[in-house]
Amino acid sequence: MNSIERIKELIVNGSDGYFDDEDIYLHVTIRIAKDFYDFLVKFGDSPEPYDIDFMMGTIRSGIDEFFQLAYICRALFEKGFWAGVSDKQVSWNYPELRKDFMRLFEHLEDPDLKVLDRLASLFVLAHLELVFLAQNFPSAQFYESPSGSRSWDETMRYIRASYEARRKKLKS
Repeated sequence: MNSIERIKELIVNGSDGYFDDEDIYLHVTIRIAKDFYDFLVKFGDSPEPYDIDFMMGTIRSGIDEFFQLAYICRALFEKGFWAGVSDKQVSWNYPELRKDFMRLFEHLEDPDLKVLDRLASLFVLAHLELVFLAQNFPSAQFYESPSGSRSWDETMRYIRASYEARRKKLKS
């Protein structure tokens, strides 16, 4: 059984009938978390803009499902439960985000994790995916070619310089 099915099974079986095996919102949210995990493993701390852009598209494809899952899960969480989970300040530092995401995703398969904790962790993962999306938008869209003629750092410097030039022009 793959990790997507294993995590889904743990949530479905632990939810006392709240979810069923056909829950598309749950499945898509877990699948995109797994895709992002695989991306982080494959590309390490230095993904190319082309690969970042592809991952951003994958995350964007699941936004409606993330929100639908959160909507249907709201009754599962007692008032205040979520606050303790989401208080952590999310870093805009990619290596730290990568490390946190990978650790948390690997924790999802822990058989001793309670279903509410597993769901809360899944929402934190979706939150980190959205942070990645926000962090890289729109810079990954501006790479010059899939062959990598411009490095990620060069692309970021170019965007920052363009932004500063535009800001100075608007001030004058």
